[in-house]
Amino acid sequence: MSNSQSQGYVTSMGHTKRSFAKFLPLAALIFSVLTGLALGLTHSQQMSALTSQQKSHLGNILAGQLAKVIREPLIHRDSLSLQVELDDMLAITGVRQAAVYDIENQLIARAGDNVRRSMDISRYRTPVSVDNSTIGFVSVILQPDYYAAQTTTATRILLLLWALLAAILVFVAFRFGSSLSTRLTILIEQLPGSETREGDELTQLECRIDPLLRKPGTASDPLFEQSVTTVAIACRNLPRLEALLNQEHFKTLMVKLDQLVEGAERLYGATRLPGSDYHIYLEFAEGENDQLPRAIHCAAALLRLSSQLLDKQGIAVELSAAVSPGRQQTSPSILLSERELGKRLAGMRSLLDKAATGEILLAEHAHLEQAALDDIDLSPLAEGSAVYRINHLGEHSEARLKRQLMILGEQLNPL
Repeated sequence: MSNSQSQGYVTSMGHTKRSFAKFLPLAALIFSVLTGLALGLTHSQQMSALTSQQKSHLGNILAGQLAKVIREPLIHRDSLSLQVELDDMLAITGVRQAAVYDIENQLIARAGDNVRRSMDISRYRTPVSVDNSTIGFVSVILQPDYYAAQTTTATRILLLLWALLAAILVFVAFRFGSSLSTRLTILIEQLPGSETREGDELTQLECRIDPLLRKPGTASDPLFEQSVTTVAIACRNLPRLEALLNQEHFKTLMVKLDQLVEGAERLYGATRLPGSDYHIYLEFAEGENDQLPRAIHCAAALLRLSSQLLDKQGIAVELSAAVSPGRQQTSPSILLSERELGKRLAGMRSLLDKAATGEILLAEHAHLEQAALDDIDLSPLAEGSAVYRINHLGEHSEARLKRQLMILGEQLNPL
C-alpha cells in the first residue's frame, strides 16, 4: 500500500483519545522525570554527606596544625607572632576565619571575617595543650560553599546527561508511538465494521477483529435468534458465455471471480453459502449494528469489480444483486437448518428475478434499521412494493466504498 493511501486512512480515522502517539511519549516523559528526581535526590544526599565528611576532616586537620604552631607564641603571649600564624592560616584556600582563645574562652587574636553565629556549623575548635594542661583554644572556620562549588561541575554534568537521555527517550517513544498508531489505524480502517470502543488503537483493533475470529453460525443456545443479512448476485448470461468461450479461458475467469468473492468475504466479514445456477450467496451473521451497510457495500463492490474483471477480456456481463435483511432462529437439527436455508435462498432467487442488469434490490423487513440507510438513496420498485431499488450511495458511503475497492482491486492480478 502506498504512503498516500496510508496517510488517507489515518486522516479519515484520526488518533483516538488514548492514542499510542500520545500515551507513549507521555509515559516516557513521566518515567524520565521520576527517574531524574530519584537520581537527583540520591546524588544530592551522597554529595552532601561527602562534602560534610571532607569539610570535617579538613577543619580538624587545620585546627590541629594551628594549635601546634601557635603553642610557643601563646605561652609567651606574643601577639605579633600569633597574628602572623593566623594570617598564614587564612591564606589557605577554603579558610574563612582563624582565631585564638585563652583558657576562659576570651578572644586573643583573630584573622578573617567576623562571621555570624550561624556559621558555627563550619567552626572547628582544638585545645592548645602543654604538659597535659590546656592553655587555650584555636578555632578555624571554613568557607561554607567551598566544597559545594567543587561539586557543582559534577552536578551540572549529571543534569545535562539526564536531560539528553530523557530527550532521546521521549523522541524515540514519540516516533515509535506515532508509527504504531498509524499502522494500527490503517489496519482498523481496512477491517469491516464500524463498531468503536473507548480506548487506544489496540482496543479498537480488538473490537473490529473479534467478529472475524469467531466461528460463524455457532451459538451455545440451540434456539438462539440472530439477525442475518443475505446478499445474492446473479450473472444471467454466464451460461451463454460458457458456451461461447474457450473452456480453459472460462475456467480461469471463474477462478478470478472466486478470488474476488473470497476477498470480499474477508473484508466485509461474510460467509459464502452454497450456490447454484451461477448465483453467489453471502451471509452476514456478525455485527448486528452494521450488517446492512456492510452487505450493501459488499454487493456494490462485487458488481463493480466483477464487471471490471470480465470487461478487461472484452466480455459483457449482465450482473444484478439483491440484499435481504432478516432474523433467523438456529435449529438443533442440521436437516431443518438446511431446509430453512433453502427457503431463504429460493426467496433470494425470486428477488433477483425482479432486478434489472446492474441493479441492487433491497427487501423490506420488519427489523430493518432505517438509520443505517440514511446515506443511501432508495426508491420503491413499484408503488406499494416491499422491495426497494438502491439508486446510488451517498457521499460518505461512496468514499468508503472507493477505499474498499482499492483494497479488493489489489487482489485482482492481471491475467
